[in-house]
Amino acid sequence: MAGLTAPRPDASSVLMRKTYILIAAALLFAASQAFAGDFDAVRARLAADGVPQDELAKVFDNPQVRFTPDPMGKKLLEMYTAKYGSLVVRKLQTRLGELGYFFGQATGRPDFLFRRGVKAFQHDNALPEDGRFGADLLAVAERQNRQASPETQQELRDLAAQGPPDMYEAIVAPERLAEARAFFEANKALLEEARSRYGVPPEAAVGLLSMETRMGKFLGDNLAVNNLASMAESLSAAKVMDWLLGEDVTPAQRAWLDAKAADKAAWAYSELKALFTYARLNNLDLTTMPGSIYGAIGVSQFMPSSLLRFGVDGGDGRVDIFRVRDAVLSMGNYLRSHGLTGDLGDESSLRAALFRYNHSETYVNTIMAVARFLKNP
Repeated sequence: MAGLTAPRPDASSVLMRKTYILIAAALLFAASQAFAGDFDAVRARLAADGVPQDELAKVFDNPQVRFTPDPMGKKLLEMYTAKYGSLVVRKLQTRLGELGYFFGQATGRPDFLFRRGVKAFQHDNALPEDGRFGADLLAVAERQNRQASPETQQELRDLAAQGPPDMYEAIVAPERLAEARAFFEANKALLEEARSRYGVPPEAAVGLLSMETRMGKFLGDNLAVNNLASMAESLSAAKVMDWLLGEDVTPAQRAWLDAKAADKAAWAYSELKALFTYARLNNLDLTTMPGSIYGAIGVSQFMPSSLLRFGVDGGDGRVDIFRVRDAVLSMGNYLRSHGLTGDLGDESSLRAALFRYNHSETYVNTIMAVARFLKNP
């Protein structure tokens, strides 16, 4: 209150406060330095390839820019599992089968039955229902003795009998379709412009955006530059072997992993260099640019190299793939450049162009299902 004088601190409290401040400053400095060398090799290569030093400093001296093992680790685990089968997955399939959560063969490869069983097990054990599996989930399953309920077991048996779905069910769930409908109604003028310029059916355009980012609502958990630079820096599997814990990797398999890491690192470096070019040309800040785990960016999820070729300026002098207008027009340009004829009766060319966007028939089927929904008022 006014007129009252605060008590003067004694010498010991002043000393203690100064000590805390010095410790805090030291910890902050140490934290900033812990990541300072993460990208030394990549940074040197970019400089040698002509990326200006001020751009490199702005990005790599930022404490938000730091190494993550996840992109390369996830990719190598996927490739390893596809080639050799996963010992962890095989053990999980066996254990979940014993508990009534899996009714397939223990192949070590995570098919749709296994993934659905994982989610059911997570639900019943109050775990995050993210479908992720690994040594940690195996440890939980090995401690658990409670069987799946008869209802859950029957549902999973029915799925096994039906075979794999031909589309992603989460995308065609009622709440997601309602979300797509709302975007469709709110952006009719832009969608018609994309149809006029590139021949993209508005319904299919919304289906693709719903599939990729929920029309921009989910753009990625990390910075695109983090994911691409981390992959580019991982010239061997050494930095990401925690992703393969429990796999009993042989020396020959490790050599194979190292070779695959080198290939993916070279690809990631080319995309990282394209990302710097894209940001420079359009006056965008890489340190605020989220991306997918493999570096795709924006509302319509373009890889940087594709964005340099097919990105479209919506009218403000720059290509900003994080703006809906630019994203929709860029998507239309990409599809038209990859075989879309513009003939609304030619569904085959549309499906072929969508397949070029993402090489998955399930992906294409899902977009077409959303499009059919939107065609019906």
